[in-house]
Amino acid sequence: MIETDTLTPIWKALSDPTRRQILDLLKERPRTTGELCEAFEGLSRFAVMKHLGVLEGAELVFVRPHGRERWNHLNVVPLQTIYERWLRPYEARWASSLLNLKQLIEEKGEKTMTNQPNNQVLLRRMQVEQEISINASAERVFEALTQDISAWWGAPYLLTPSPQAIILEPEVGGRLYEQSDTDGALWATVTAIKKNERLELTGPVGASEALHSVVTFSLEPKNEGEATLLKLSHQAIGPFGEDTQANYNAGWQDLLGVRLKAFVEKGERHGLNQG
Repeated sequence: MIETDTLTPIWKALSDPTRRQILDLLKERPRTTGELCEAFEGLSRFAVMKHLGVLEGAELVFVRPHGRERWNHLNVVPLQTIYERWLRPYEARWASSLLNLKQLIEEKGEKTMTNQPNNQVLLRRMQVEQEISINASAERVFEALTQDISAWWGAPYLLTPSPQAIILEPEVGGRLYEQSDTDGALWATVTAIKKNERLELTGPVGASEALHSVVTFSLEPKNEGEATLLKLSHQAIGPFGEDTQANYNAGWQDLLGVRLKAFVEKGERHGLNQG
């Protein structure tokens, strides 16, 4: 059971309409601090920065510097915590809109790529950033990420009709793939790995039309090694739909913030391997 005191900063941050508007803007895409200040003409830069400070303190927003700019990202994990504590117990089933895995890279904006004179394809660049605190050592979290994926990764985040396992080969050049008797699907290839610290995957990651996609998991020990901060960065570029950001956020939030966390902390299995 989650302690109410843990949720107090989140409720406080959500109580102000300006801060809720900031979250609405960040739900669409990451934004620089300057962009957020310009969006609120009636507020001073100091006031907007103060609101951002409250949101950062509640871990609803975190900042990634890029050159001289500060890019603000929505962190959906605390919102999932509220959902799990206050809404999920009263619902017969959780409606999840699902990982249509498509997503995008560092820079904001859109481009139009012309393949043929009258055939234009819209390219978007976007990014998903999440942070999940897990009450286990970095060694245990890394083990779950690389060796027992089927225990927490399952429907609806699959590509083949009847997969028996999803497997990661934990070495550079190794595959993340689905396996069954008759078919399978490649999700990504390992492009960087450092035991108990970092895992980088490159490939379609569920989006067949993606031109480029990179997913990085970074592990930081907390509380003298008794807990781990798992950081996700998913960057991609491709001809994705407008709902891509929301779909990726929801999918990774469920896979990591709910399923992986429950598996590592409590031994709960929500994947292909329910054993």
